[in-house]
Amino acid sequence: MNRNWDKTPTFVSNMTKGTVATIFFFFLFIHSFAQKTIVISPPKGLPVSSDCKSAIQLSSTRKVSYGPTVPPKGFGKVMDIKACDKQDIFTFEKERNTAWYSFVTQEEGDLIMEIISVNPKNDYDFMLFKWTDTCFCDNVKQGYLLPVRTNLSHSESKQGVPATGLSAKAGENHVPVGVGKEFSSSLPVRKGEKYYLVVDNVNPKGQGHTIKMYYLKEISVSGTVIDDHKNPVAGAIVWVENANENIVDVTKCDEAGKYFLSAKIKEDEYYSLLYTSDSSFIECRQIILNEFAKTNYVQKDIKTVLPKLERGKKYILEGISYNTNTGRLHPGSFPTLNALTRLMMKNKSLKVQIEGHVNNPNVAANTGEDKILGQKRANEIYDYLLYKGVANTRIVPTSFGSLFMIYERPSNQTQVDANNRIEIFFLPDK
Repeated sequence: MNRNWDKTPTFVSNMTKGTVATIFFFFLFIHSFAQKTIVISPPKGLPVSSDCKSAIQLSSTRKVSYGPTVPPKGFGKVMDIKACDKQDIFTFEKERNTAWYSFVTQEEGDLIMEIISVNPKNDYDFMLFKWTDTCFCDNVKQGYLLPVRTNLSHSESKQGVPATGLSAKAGENHVPVGVGKEFSSSLPVRKGEKYYLVVDNVNPKGQGHTIKMYYLKEISVSGTVIDDHKNPVAGAIVWVENANENIVDVTKCDEAGKYFLSAKIKEDEYYSLLYTSDSSFIECRQIILNEFAKTNYVQKDIKTVLPKLERGKKYILEGISYNTNTGRLHPGSFPTLNALTRLMMKNKSLKVQIEGHVNNPNVAANTGEDKILGQKRANEIYDYLLYKGVANTRIVPTSFGSLFMIYERPSNQTQVDANNRIEIFFLPDK
C-alpha cells in the first residue's frame, strides 16, 4: 500500500482552516473589545470641587456664568454637610453629589441666580451661605451656620431652562424637601460681600450644570402724563416691560395725571417704559441703565404726551431700533411692538399703514437701496404683528425711503435716529 504521509487528508485540512479562522476572529474580537473598554473619554465640562475648603472661585465680574460643568461625583474628601431630618428647611438630607463655589458680590442690589442642569431630569438642590471668617468651612461642617437661602424641592426643568435658583418673583427664602417651587427669593446684597454656594445633584448618575448670576437694580420714575391739549390723562397706564413680554411693574396715573413707579431690572436685558390710555396712541422710552446710574437710578418730573388716537392721523412709533443698515429689528424694540399689538387687538376696527423711513442726507428719494431698506423695516413690523395675531387685512407695510427726512442734514445721532423711523398711519374709514 502506497501512502503519502506528506499529504494532509481533506477533512483534516478544512477543519484546521476553520479552527484557525475561528481562533483568529475570536482574538480579533477580544482585542477590539479590550481597546473599547480601555479607551474611556474623560467627561467634558468645567471642573467642580466637592469640598468647601477647595471651592471653585467664580468670576469677579458683575455678570457670572460658569459651566457647563462635569458631573459632580460624591461628597469629596470631607462630608461638609451633616445628614439631617428630612423636614429641615435649612440643609440637605445628606450630601450626594455636591459642587462648592465661592464668590464676592460686585454690585449692590438684588442677587438672582440660575442653576441650569445639563440633563433637565436631574434634581438639583442648593444652599447659599454668607461667609463669616477663616473658620467658615469648619463651622459649616459642625452645623453652626445657617444658610441665607435654600431650595430643596423636587422639580424637573425643560431643556435649557433653570432647574432652580433665586428669583425676584419668588416669595420664600427657604423651600423645603418635596415637590415645590423651583426658585427661592432673590437676596439683597452689598458690594464686596463674600458667599459660598453648594449645589447637590440628587441623581446618582447625573450630569453637570451651569451657574449664572445677575444683579437686579431698582429704578424709580415719576412724572405727569398729558394729552396733546396739555390736559392731564387720568387713569393712563404706565408700565415697565422687557423683550420677553414680562411686565416688571405697572401703575396708573391719578386725576392730575401724576404717577410713580419702581422696578427691579437686569443689566443685560432690554426694558422699556410704556404709556397708554383707552383713547390715545402709545408712547415708549427705552430704559438705558447707564443713564439711570447718573441720577442714582431715580428720574423725576418726566413729562409724557399721549396724543389722542384718531383715524387719518400719523404717529411716530418710538422705541424702535434696527441693527445697523439692516431691516432686522433690535430686541429692544419688542416692548413697543407688544404695546402696539395690544392696541390693535383692543381696537378691532383699526387698520394701519406701517411706513418705513431711512436716513440718507445725500439723496432725498424713495428709490434704490433706500426704498428697499425702508420696505424691509416696515415688513419686519408687519411680520411681528402677524405673528402676534393681528389679521393681515388690517396692516399695510410700505416704504418712503429717505423722501421725508425730519433733518435733511443731521448733525448728531439723535437726529439720525429721528430720520430712521417708523410711522404708523391709522387709515380713515372708507
